[in-house]
Amino acid sequence: MILPQDFYFRDTETVAQELLGKVLHIRTRDEEQRARIVEVEAYLGVEDPAAHTFGDRRTTRTKSMYLDGGHSYVYMIYGMYYCLNVVTRTHEHPEAVLIRGLEPITGTKPSSKKDIRTNGPGKLCKFYDITKDQDGIRLWKKNSELYVSDEGFSVTEKQVIKKPRIGVDYAGEAAQWPLRYYLKDNIFVSKK
Repeated sequence: MILPQDFYFRDTETVAQELLGKVLHIRTRDEEQRARIVEVEAYLGVEDPAAHTFGDRRTTRTKSMYLDGGHSYVYMIYGMYYCLNVVTRTHEHPEAVLIRGLEPITGTKPSSKKDIRTNGPGKLCKFYDITKDQDGIRLWKKNSELYVSDEGFSVTEKQVIKKPRIGVDYAGEAAQWPLRYYLKDNIFVSKK
């Protein structure tokens, strides 16, 4: 079942945790690949120094953050890696969830732990060829290039690990907020 748009209108921390175990569908001209979401980070908008929309910043880069929940927000970091986010709440509250780790369900699967190429936001976008072209996509539409579904994978509260976000030291105290969530004992998590 495709997640309806109103799934994303809720509190960003709730959406982040409930995305764990859901399936991201990546559609190309030739095929559709599926991957389970196993690691995410929440970004809380205008009040979060780590968010791109902190202080209500509005730029060409952040325009998708000001769409209603359920849209994709794809941006580039370090001038070479893309990152995929899921916009949450409404256009009045520009918040998002960064997808940090995916466990492939279809397509090429790693033969060993060192072959994993989907355990990091930049790595997974490179692996699935997700670029700025997928920015602003409606993730609740089955005919979209990207969409998210619930395939009945059960995640218990005990399986969810909460830690500070990674790579946001510039955000001061907000760098320590426990807004990174991942599935316990999953090898597709970027860092433990």
